Parts: sequence; structure tokens; C-alpha cells
Amino acid sequence: MSDVGDDYRALRELRAEERKRNLESASKDGWHLHTKYHWSRTLNGKRLDYWPSKNKWQYANKVMCGDVVAFINKRTVQQVP
Repeated sequence: MSDVGDDYRALRELRAEERKRNLESASKDGWHLHTKYHWSRTLNGKRLDYWPSKNKWQYANKVMCGDVVAFINKRTVQQVP
């Protein structure tokens, strides 16, 4: 195959490894697991959908990527004693 084909094959392998790493490092605590790749929970009365293999989530009709735990921690209601 051509050099471009080899590049695409290498890229697919790299992405597969990244997805596997993301799934292994994601904590399942507090999530409702619909499938291995789709989780959800309720955050401040709204649904939060999470796809751990891609580090992607949807909250309030907005799709975002990155650290979902930090996102949750920022929006968790803090109770003042």
C-alpha cells in the first residue's frame, strides 16, 4: 500500500490505543452505564451524557471534550455548614 495508507493505518492504531487508555482510566463511580462506551448521570437536575473512550460529554445541549470530573466538581452544589 502507499505511504498514505500506512499513515492512516498507524493513525487508526494510535486512536484505538488512546480510546482503550481513556476507558481504563475512567472511574465508573456515580455513573449509570448504558453501554461500555456511553454513561450518564444527573447533575444539578440536568442530564450529563459521557462517552469515556473519547473524553466527550454533553450537558445542557452542549457537547464538550476534556476532563469531565473537573467539570462536575466545578458545578457540584457546595453545601455551606
